[in-house]
Amino acid sequence: MSGVSEVSHQYLCIYGHFYQPPRQDPFTAQILPEHGAAPFQNFNEKITAECYGPNAALGNFERISFDLGPTLASWLAEQRPDVLRRIVASDHERLKRTGAGAALAQAYNHTILPLATPRDKLTQIRWGLQEFEQRFGRPAQGMWLPETAADLETLAALHACGVTYTVLAPWQAAESIDPTEPYLVRLPDGATMTVFFYTGPLSGSISFEEGITSNADHFASSYLPNYLNAEKRARGVDQLIIIASDGELYGHHKAWRDKFLSRLTLTSAPAAGFEVVTLDAYLRDHPPTREVKLRAPSAWSCMHGVARWSAGCGCTEGDVSWKPALRSALADLGARLDDVFEREAAPYLADPWAARDAYLSLREGWLAPQSFWERYGAHGRRPATRELETKAIRLLEAQFIGQWMYTSCGFFFEDLDRIEPRNDIAFARRAISLIWEATGVDLQASFLCAVALARSNRSDLSGADLYHALPRLAGDALPPLPPPDATATAAPPSDSAA
Repeated sequence: MSGVSEVSHQYLCIYGHFYQPPRQDPFTAQILPEHGAAPFQNFNEKITAECYGPNAALGNFERISFDLGPTLASWLAEQRPDVLRRIVASDHERLKRTGAGAALAQAYNHTILPLATPRDKLTQIRWGLQEFEQRFGRPAQGMWLPETAADLETLAALHACGVTYTVLAPWQAAESIDPTEPYLVRLPDGATMTVFFYTGPLSGSISFEEGITSNADHFASSYLPNYLNAEKRARGVDQLIIIASDGELYGHHKAWRDKFLSRLTLTSAPAAGFEVVTLDAYLRDHPPTREVKLRAPSAWSCMHGVARWSAGCGCTEGDVSWKPALRSALADLGARLDDVFEREAAPYLADPWAARDAYLSLREGWLAPQSFWERYGAHGRRPATRELETKAIRLLEAQFIGQWMYTSCGFFFEDLDRIEPRNDIAFARRAISLIWEATGVDLQASFLCAVALARSNRSDLSGADLYHALPRLAGDALPPLPPPDATATAAPPSDSAA
């Protein structure tokens, strides 16, 4: 089957989720050399050379919809600002040429939002929107949810923060859908959120079948038309095919696919009768007319809801009993961090949680300290002394670092003794250290008892062992560490001040 009827307009949107997990040590902010990245020092460098740089140079970011994860964008800003400038310029050019942008925001720390507290959901979304506006110079219309993990509470939080739409997998719908059009999801308060569903089989094929993306002309003429709605074509109704994948597919996971993407969006798809479009532009011209109910919670990389990042599920091989233990340890630590923060920050911050939402802007230099304290300080003032201001900032920094320990990558794979869970545990330790420095409250002992219950199947190391294995650095202020073998049997103590 080649070509497409001219009765209606057929559109194609390629969606790329461009993201890298945090690789930096939370104490030094340095990325250590990574095995497997050679001849590069780490995978950020390797993937930039294979994917981000080539796609930016080819102008591919202007012809697709994409999100650029804040952790990746921050690294590019420091290490490859030339690549970041080209990516941002692509969005600007698309906006100038068509009146609609190419980029979407992303929830800040790649947290699985259905597993987050209601307050953390809002912070993740607000930080993601702040980072996007600073990076791209405009408000975001859409937001990519990490792993497309969604439930009604998450969509309601998006709506509350001014987000217009998101993208989901087709199996996240609780009823039959036509993925060639956007839908409305009715929220508990009666409001709605727009959702696009990507074309599942086609998106899966380009991700995992080597041959399907070897020839862009053949792909456009022989594969794309098969995913159009024949009944809509007969009626002359416009329709959209969305192909979504990790952006790293185009050049890193599959060599030369940056060239495939360039030819597909520039030449092959238009020749086959498809107009290449971004989601912002399609939604502007084709608002949703039908509602759909969601299967919630759900995600694109777990067919069992969000169990992959909590209780464990068949999506990952082997014994995943470490996952609920690690999740419980981090959730308990997070609750303790919140209690200490709310109590200890109250004398210095008029609304500690509003201040937390604004702290990213202060930390990154987007908001001047004087303006921050006028808006969020108790009685609109800075703390009375430098020491008290330092305490308040450390409490805010503990909240900032505490959000990093929920990064989804720590739960995605098959074993505890990998760099991703180790990093989540390292961020937990940094948050514990900041609380100890600021207040003398010991959150370490209870966390060690809880995380000791998570154990690697490969090395038999526990989460407490991984915590103990983290290097002690100058300025690493922590409560006294118990012996490694003491945490497995000790009862969780109450938090106590020194």
